[in-house]
Amino acid sequence: MTLLVIGMSLPLVAPVSANQRSQALYAKGLVPFHNGKWDDAYQLFDEAVKADPSDALALYYRGLTAARRGQPTVAIPDMEQAAKLRPRLAHLALDLGITYFDAGQFAQAKTWLDQAYATADDRLRAAFFLGMTCYRLREFDKASAYFAEAEKDPELRANAHYYAGLVALQQGQTAEGRKQMEQAAQGRAESETAKSAQQFLSGGSVRQPPAPGQPAARPWSVYGDMRLEYDSNVNLGPNNSPVSGSNTGKSDGDVALGFGGAYNLLDIDVARITASYDFYQSLFFTDSDFNLEAHQLRLQGTVPAGPVQLGLAGAYGYYLLGGDTFYQEGVVTPWVTIPEGESLSTQIYYAFRARNFILNTYNPSRDATNDAVGIRQYALLGAEDRILSVGYQFDKELVEAAFLADDVTGVRHRNSFQYNGNQFDVSVELPLADVATARFAYLLRLEDYQFPDQFAVPAYAFRRHDVENQIFASVFRDMTDYLQLGLTYIGTFNQSNISDPYQYNRNVVSVGARLHY
Repeated sequence: MTLLVIGMSLPLVAPVSANQRSQALYAKGLVPFHNGKWDDAYQLFDEAVKADPSDALALYYRGLTAARRGQPTVAIPDMEQAAKLRPRLAHLALDLGITYFDAGQFAQAKTWLDQAYATADDRLRAAFFLGMTCYRLREFDKASAYFAEAEKDPELRANAHYYAGLVALQQGQTAEGRKQMEQAAQGRAESETAKSAQQFLSGGSVRQPPAPGQPAARPWSVYGDMRLEYDSNVNLGPNNSPVSGSNTGKSDGDVALGFGGAYNLLDIDVARITASYDFYQSLFFTDSDFNLEAHQLRLQGTVPAGPVQLGLAGAYGYYLLGGDTFYQEGVVTPWVTIPEGESLSTQIYYAFRARNFILNTYNPSRDATNDAVGIRQYALLGAEDRILSVGYQFDKELVEAAFLADDVTGVRHRNSFQYNGNQFDVSVELPLADVATARFAYLLRLEDYQFPDQFAVPAYAFRRHDVENQIFASVFRDMTDYLQLGLTYIGTFNQSNISDPYQYNRNVVSVGARLHY
């Protein structure tokens, strides 16, 4: 979040102790400051401070300008020093409180905002940001009271209603949350707050818009993460392999690295289009042949159609295994999301995937197209941060090479990798004692292969049938607005009527950190 009222009604008198050069540079810096030319303004205020380090206004404005440049941690020392030099400087407590809020230092923000709240001129604006601070600290009752007071300011009213709605939804008060959103939607039609409220009322999810008077949210986002992992079965070897022998599962540790970003190419009332890129790299400690590198490009668009949301996504992925090109794939997914009341929504989708293997081991036997249709229902369990999801999917894998020659006899047989799949899954996400968030999921997948398999005993005597159970558990905590720490477990247990080489267990445990902006 950026600043709301910084620089409003600021005093223009020169500080008593400032020398003439400092005063002149300070006055000169006000011109680019009020024209939004932050770099030019910062340079002039910086020169003013160098000319007179005791010039409180020059320090104050240098801090304000740093905050406007998105550097709250740079701004805070200047503003703190200005407060020591001139404790009664108008609006300083409010601006410093907002700057601490932007830096994610909510305890310090509350101290200064409480001071601003005690002044008549800044009371309502301070009330709004005290509400925001309490919201971040999950002190929801206090947040509601502050937002109710902030509604008295016409400029803050729509935003206060919106965040009061978020508080109500967090507390499971769906009717009150909807009432607040309806009032927020009556704000200026072009404002991000009104758009977000209207999106919620039409059945979409809520998102946090920028506060009043602030620039719209940036159209881009970036992230980077690093995880330390233990993998009990790197090569997906069978549990007991009298035939494969040494190909049973191998355990190893690895470091997993990832980064990526997204950019909103279009974000208007009638459509939203987002492009994104993701990179992933696993680096195993002892067996580099299984290092996986992934590059994924994605383009996604959504449009509202009354209460219904329509979407279309396209993705391309390029993968390397052990440094060699592994496979590439393209995926196209249209979907529709249908709201059902205030806490339920249903998504219906179709996905087409074309996968081409380059690595000789899998080429051409595994080249295939896949058609999938699915339905998923989402439910809020009393609050927006408690989400239950239940889904079903049917998919059909069609191999491109209809016949393959047997590795030993050379006789051609039907490609046994063609299958029909049925998948059921359920997941839940919820807070843990207000200190972390947990996500649990279970997936059951049935794969019915269509032609006799070469690993059957005797060979090609019968078809393969797999039953896969997958368990996912994750606990993560937001340390700041930009840093998240997490612990994850993924267990995969694949049962097959042809145990070697298709039956295996795999357990992956990881701990890591994620930075996002």
